[in-house]
Order: sequence, then structure tokens, then C-alpha cells
Amino acid sequence: MITEAAKFVITDQIRNGNTNWTQISREVENSTGIKLHRSTIQRWYDREGQWGVDDTQSGEIDGLDERVKLDKKIATLEGETKLYKSLYKKAIAKSASTDLVIKAIKDATEGLPPVKVQKTKKVTAKKKATHPQTMVCPLSDTHVGDRVLLEEMNGLNQYNIDIFGRRLYGWTSQIIDLVELRRNYAEIPHLVVPMLGDMISGDIHDELARTNIDNCMNQMIIGAYMISQALIRLSGEFEDVYVPAVVGNHGRMTKRVPGKDRNMDWDYMLYQWVASFCKNQSNIKFHIPKSPFTIFPAAGHNILIMHGDSVPGGGSSASMMGVVHKMRTVLQFKETAAVEQLPADLVESRFEATMMGHFHRVDEFDVGTGQIFVVGTMKGGDEYATNRIHLLTEPKQIATYWHPTYGYIGKEIIYLGKYDNAEETFDNVTEGVWANG
Repeated sequence: MITEAAKFVITDQIRNGNTNWTQISREVENSTGIKLHRSTIQRWYDREGQWGVDDTQSGEIDGLDERVKLDKKIATLEGETKLYKSLYKKAIAKSASTDLVIKAIKDATEGLPPVKVQKTKKVTAKKKATHPQTMVCPLSDTHVGDRVLLEEMNGLNQYNIDIFGRRLYGWTSQIIDLVELRRNYAEIPHLVVPMLGDMISGDIHDELARTNIDNCMNQMIIGAYMISQALIRLSGEFEDVYVPAVVGNHGRMTKRVPGKDRNMDWDYMLYQWVASFCKNQSNIKFHIPKSPFTIFPAAGHNILIMHGDSVPGGGSSASMMGVVHKMRTVLQFKETAAVEQLPADLVESRFEATMMGHFHRVDEFDVGTGQIFVVGTMKGGDEYATNRIHLLTEPKQIATYWHPTYGYIGKEIIYLGKYDNAEETFDNVTEGVWANG
């Protein structure tokens, strides 16, 4: 594709008497950072470029410098992202697994500012509880690196790294407040934080690659560093925190959702960074499967988690129930399989509830065989949803409670938009060592 800045350079060269296509190609690269073959330039000029070149177009072209700067920035970001993708793919090919990448991630965190460790506390209820409960607070669709402009949303929503930090801090604050209220009558020592994917904005669409605040690598580093601070803050309020994590679709490194190597994904890398940042917090445990779904226990009741992009259509209750039913059918093989033959993350195939993100709304369906929870998004509504499909969702997540005997016993919605102007936030690593290193 020939950018507007490249077109300006080409026409300017022709206007000044340069008709050597090879030289023009070099000038385009020097001015914009974009490589164009001489034949590509000549075809464009013969087709449409010549009609825009005349004697009246002499002198400087308004806005050329800004256009050139913008295109160079885009080209640089795209080049960096392609490099990181290439290195990641080569590492996987070389090791036949992601082990080397994970090791490299752990080594890289050594040079970054450490995340402060929290003291854990013994959790007790004001009234003695017979059965300790578990709080499950999923984190989904944070889309770190995306930007939503207030002026393009007619004042309805905005989103950037700063707002992400404030909303994330507010998310932890509400969880702490909610659990303290419940501890007036129940003991809640355990917290599960399922991470459901689309943690970064990614570059799966050309529009995102153009408008993202930063490249995929820095989106991932920023997200991991701030989310690790959030988990460590929460860990100081519970005896233990368990974090199962599955990938979404925005973090993929291919244009289409792959059938194999789903873990070749920026989300997967982000989770590894989070785990590495939290390695000194002894009461946080992670489960990061290579599968795009997994099952975890909450007070003895199993919950299936997936991102939700495999659900067809717009995420109707019928389509969600259909996918969940198919998952139950798929997992039936485990009822007769030998335990030693089962995947380590799926020893138990039965599940009572399902949690997913992807659809950027909070919803709940009772399907008779268990609840389906749709978690919401920290980003909130964006330009596409508002202007193209005329929907607006508030930035929300959910908190659920699980009892050993009764299973699912309650849900609360965590509203996050009210924190947009809050002072409290988490540190951004790109403002420190990472930016300078």
C-alpha cells in the first residue's frame, strides 16, 4: 500500500524533474521509512499519480512533515512488532515448546523494578463460619494499549494507559471493600482471579496497528507489570490467590485464529510475565495452560473458563448454551479415561458453571446445568461499537461467591468508570527502567 506521505514524496520528486524510479524509491524510504519497489511506484504514477502533478503544485505541501512523521512512526511500530513475532516464532520452532521464551521472560524481569511483596493475613469472620467460601473475580478484556478518544465518543467514554491503571486500582479496591462487607457473616479466605484473554489491544486489525498507544511488546509489558501489582495488592487481603489464565483473540500473532499453537499469543506471554513479577509473593499460584480453555475449582465446584470468541454470532444465550453443551460432550471422554492419561490441567471433566469474556458486556444465563457468566470489559465502549453497531457498554467486571455445600451463592457487578479521574493508580513500568533500558 502506498501511504499519503509516500505519494507526496513521489509527486514532489517528479515535479522537481527526477524521473529515475530507483532514486525515487530511495527518497521514499529515506523520507518515510517505507520501502517501495521502483515498479510499484511507476505503476501507481502511471495509473493515478501523474494526474496530481502540475506546475501549480510547487512549493511546500501543507501537512507533509506531519504525514511523514506519522507514517514513519507507524512503520517503526509495525517493524518492531514483526521483529518480536519473528523472534517468538523462531524460539518456539527451536525448542518445540515455549520453555525458552518463558526462561527469557523470567531473565528479563530481573532488570525491571520489582513489585513490592505484600504481607498476608489470617482471614477470620466476625461470626464463626462453618464452611469457608471462595470469591471468584475474573479479569477480562483489559485491552491494554488501545485508546478511545472522548471527542470521538461524544463524551461517553475514553480509554488509555492512564485510565487503565486507575480502573485497575479501582477494581482491586472494590474487591477489597466487597469481601470485607461479606466477612461480617462469612469466612472468605480464598480468592480466584481467572484471566480470560484480550489483555492487550494487539494488532489483528489494521486500524488497531495504526491507533494503538504502543506496540504489542510494550502493551504486554505494561499490562503485565500493572496487573501483577493488582494481584499482589489483593494477595494481602486473602490467605491465598489462584490465577488460571486463558488466551483471547486480540493477542494472536496471526490474522486468523489458529487451530494449533494457540499459546503463540501475546496474552500467553503477558501471563508468564505476570507470574514472573509475582514470583516472590508466596500465596499467589498460577495455572497458565496452552489450551484455550481450562477448568478450576472454587470451594469444590468446578468452573470452565474460555475467552468466548468461539461462540458464533453476537453471543446470544442460545449460541452460548450450544457451545457449553458441546464442551460438556467433548469432555465426556475423560469419564472413562485413565487418570494418568489426562491433561494435568483437566483431571476433572465435570463443570458446574462457565465464565467467558469477549462480548464486552455483563450477562448471566441459567441453563439448568449451571450458570454461564459473561464478564464484561475494563475498556468499556469504543468508537466501533458505538458508531457502527450502536451499542455502548460500561466498563465493568463481576465478583462471584462460592460455597462448599451450595455452590454459586451470589454475584456483584464492579463498575469501573467512576475511577477515571481517581488519583490512585498502579506504576507504569515504561516510565522507569523499561523505557530507559
